[in-house]
Amino acid sequence: MTENKEAERSDLWVEWLRAYVAASTRFTQEDPVEVASEEERELVAIKAALYARALTLCKGALLLIENDRQLDFRVHSRGVIEAVMYLIALDRDAAFVTKMKDDDYHSRQKRVKLHLDAKDLKGSAEVRQMLKDFHAQGLQGAESIQASKLLNGSQFERLYRTYRDISGDAAHVSITSLDRHYVENPEDHSAILIIDPPLEGFELHMTFAELGISMTIATLILMKAKTKTSLWDEFQALLERYRELQKVEARSAASGDASVESCTASS
Repeated sequence: MTENKEAERSDLWVEWLRAYVAASTRFTQEDPVEVASEEERELVAIKAALYARALTLCKGALLLIENDRQLDFRVHSRGVIEAVMYLIALDRDAAFVTKMKDDDYHSRQKRVKLHLDAKDLKGSAEVRQMLKDFHAQGLQGAESIQASKLLNGSQFERLYRTYRDISGDAAHVSITSLDRHYVENPEDHSAILIIDPPLEGFELHMTFAELGISMTIATLILMKAKTKTSLWDEFQALLERYRELQKVEARSAASGDASVESCTASS
């Protein structure tokens, strides 16, 4: 019975995610955003690009969960959360654009150094000289962004905690993440390897919830840049559906068994 209830909850989340992806796609196809200066143009462009990245990865996550690739779904959701963390930081402080540029330059400097240090670097002398010239420019004060500092003082620090949780138990190779793929028999120490391991119920539904709030936050931030949209009512209805799903999750956590009867998933 419990498995049936969890499956019903998951189905409702998938239906909600499909509806949100569809609305978000239409949102990106509305009229262009008017800007008053070059600085505003750059800021709006980066925000829009971050939204596009989040939506692209969200579509991928949806495709994965529709094919019951639960671990892949969880790993993919990390990229959505990361994009939205950057969106939040940029929305709080427009000067964060400079930090993003510095971080990009810092990263490229490191990659160039790796290529130059490679003993088997192939290519013409001209290519090698180009790499040397770029590296010779130095970091010029550029610093890499520490993800842990993106949301200092933000009410959305929960995203960073989720980002780290997914990184630690799913996205990165670690003993913890590998435990999902390896089950040992304590009696004879034989082992079974598990491909596409399923998630625990709370992990799956938490991932749905964090993915949903991430896309909701991203949409609200981009709405501020667009100032108007014909989809406001639709997004409000989706937010209400999200809240109803969250209530179901809260009841499930409290009782150990969720009831989905009161949660409507009508479009």
